[in-house]
Amino acid sequence: MNRKRLIISVACGVGAALLMTWYASDVRAQATSLRQETLTEYGGEQVEVFVATRDIVVGETLNAANVSAQFWLADLLPAGALTEESEVYGKTLAVPLLENEPVIAAKLGDLATPVSVPDSLCAVSIPTEDVCAVGGAISAGSEVNVYAVGGNEVALLGQSVLVLETSNGSRAFGAETQNPSGLFGSVTSRNELSWVTLAVAPERVQEYLAASRDDWLYLVLPGAGVPTLNTSVKQPDSIMSDHENSDSTSQSEADADESVSDKERHD
Repeated sequence: MNRKRLIISVACGVGAALLMTWYASDVRAQATSLRQETLTEYGGEQVEVFVATRDIVVGETLNAANVSAQFWLADLLPAGALTEESEVYGKTLAVPLLENEPVIAAKLGDLATPVSVPDSLCAVSIPTEDVCAVGGAISAGSEVNVYAVGGNEVALLGQSVLVLETSNGSRAFGAETQNPSGLFGSVTSRNELSWVTLAVAPERVQEYLAASRDDWLYLVLPGAGVPTLNTSVKQPDSIMSDHENSDSTSQSEADADESVSDKERHD
């Protein structure tokens, strides 16, 4: 009796698995058929492009397991959508792709490729986060003003500083900026900023590194027409000196007041 029940249970399980597989396959077939009918009814030129079959993270290699060729209306495709297998398979993803999102050239790249640094400048990375970088809106190619904030003091480190690269995947190449673009994923797939790479003069590198260790660094994005700021604003080292001098002065004043009080009491 137990053996008979076991056989029946196994048979039911296998049957249920086969039904689920058939159902899933039928749903996909219906979705593909409906999509094709919609494309046909809509009209327009259709192009076969490569599309992510699931969410793909940065660093993954694209292959038949995570992308497939599908027909799309040319008018609905984002710029740079790839149509050739040789352009997709074996490539590394530099910016996240969402499921059903067309693969575009701007999201591919070798993460080991060096940053393009302007002549006579150095690339230096500093830690940051969304709240310190205009809500995370800073991207490669932006020109920002950099402030160091320590205690109650604020120091201007630099203005119109070029952003070369960010932790959310954007990178500047010469006059161009590589960013997610098109209809999908540009905002929803953006990760929170954790660092940015700036182009600074060689003699300022040490100053930026020291400030990033001791102070909060804020990136300010100025609008058009904002005047050039006063570059003589105190720097972090002078801020610390002022704090020490202020403390010393306050202590001296307190000692002097105490001496006067003692003298008055003595008189």
